[in-house]
Amino acid sequence: MRSALSARTKDARSRFCRGNPSFGAHVMMAASISTAAYCPGRRRGHCLHIWLNVNLTVESWFQKQGPDMNAAEKTRGLRGWLDRRYHLTPLFEFLRRKEVPLGTHWMGWYYFGGITMFFFIVQVITGVLLLMYYQPGEATAYELIRSMHSWSAHLMIISLTLHMFSTMMLKAYRSPREVTWVSGYLLFLLTLGFGFSGYLLPWNKLAYFATTVGTNIVRSVPLLGSWLLEVLRGGQDVTINTLYRFFAAHVVILPLAFVGLIGLHLLLIQRQGMAPPIGEKIAPRGMKFFPSFALRDVLLWLACLTLLLTLTVFLPYGPGIPGMDWELGEKANPMAPAYPGIKPEWYFLWEYQLLKEFPPHLFGLEGPQVCLFLIAILFGIWAIIPWLDRRAYHNKPSPAFSDFGWAAILFLTYLTLTGWDIGARGASSELAAMHNVARVCAWWTLAAGAVVIVVRYWLYEDRWFFLAGAALLHVALHGLVGMSYLLAGAISVVLAGLVIATSRLVGSRSGSTGSN
Repeated sequence: MRSALSARTKDARSRFCRGNPSFGAHVMMAASISTAAYCPGRRRGHCLHIWLNVNLTVESWFQKQGPDMNAAEKTRGLRGWLDRRYHLTPLFEFLRRKEVPLGTHWMGWYYFGGITMFFFIVQVITGVLLLMYYQPGEATAYELIRSMHSWSAHLMIISLTLHMFSTMMLKAYRSPREVTWVSGYLLFLLTLGFGFSGYLLPWNKLAYFATTVGTNIVRSVPLLGSWLLEVLRGGQDVTINTLYRFFAAHVVILPLAFVGLIGLHLLLIQRQGMAPPIGEKIAPRGMKFFPSFALRDVLLWLACLTLLLTLTVFLPYGPGIPGMDWELGEKANPMAPAYPGIKPEWYFLWEYQLLKEFPPHLFGLEGPQVCLFLIAILFGIWAIIPWLDRRAYHNKPSPAFSDFGWAAILFLTYLTLTGWDIGARGASSELAAMHNVARVCAWWTLAAGAVVIVVRYWLYEDRWFFLAGAALLHVALHGLVGMSYLLAGAISVVLAGLVIATSRLVGSRSGSTGSN
């Protein structure tokens, strides 16, 4: 019996020790020392009993570990060759077990992250191709061929925005995924930086004056404004030095930061997995990531590629609306008069329009400074939402923050539509055009808000509409009543605060009455 056990143990040890010789030897040596320490020569029965226990334990351990550790040797071909050197079996096992959590929400929200990744890959490939023909200079930048690059940039920002808002609505930022949210938010800001820095590179008339207007905003930063403007432009004015700096930021600095952040973002997602539905520690059901979800992702990528090629062929210079028009036009000439009706890209239109709504001076400060301070506060609140939303932190529904997300969407929608000057045609004067634009955009925003509220109430049984209602009241007061934007906003915020405080007070009193 002893010889049979010894043979089986040696066989298991030899299988394991081929890949781990030192560890296997240490284990068997420890077993022998332990046996010798408790086996005096005159107590052979006790010695045999201990020896059998130790060898059976070691044998069972080797038999459990041996096949897994030896899987690489059994795998032939390229996979086996790589596995023996880099131990890829755990990676394959992870992909085999990985699942996408399924809940009551639409599964399509999960795909916007992959779509954003696809358009980023297109950006990299087309950007490299553009570099083969592009040199940062006044004579060569004008010949930049960039239709596909421009379309994929806009589509990437759209998909990234949808991905960010869907993450917010699904509360996928809740613990322990706070850092994942922050890394994704920083990726969003870097993407906007890509759009701003790349806008000047064609060095045409529109890009030149748009960059002049955009960089002038930096001058409003308190204390550091003038210094930041000079660092950004490479001087006091937009010159060839500005083009050099924007080129370096667009093709070197921002890509390095973006790749590092996207690596961290993907690592955190793979380490923690996708967030299960709210209220669940573990998703009640799921879909295998590979091949089920991955194949759907690839098919969606092919559809996005088809859409991108179609837009590139039939609309090579964009749809021709403000903020989405990249026809080269005339070459930049700093001595020429300013470009009429100049506007930034569509994803900066809300900031552009918000700056226009502020008076030159407010509370003893310059209006643009107050506006930038407000924008900084809004961006900061959006970054720390995972720590503000305490109900989601405890894995409970948080309708207030869902309503906050919808209020933000309505806020951005109204400002963007107003920045597009929708409804300005046919006005007799500039003042009449402003009133027409505010009224038309208000009706469009109110209609969209009403649809959102009805859908939330009917399909999702939401009952928290205080912030979205405040946003719609703000739009109505400004666009339909004709009140100033800031006064309408102040009234809406105060009323929303009073309603929320009253509802909480009534709820606390009814709760205390019920407990009594």
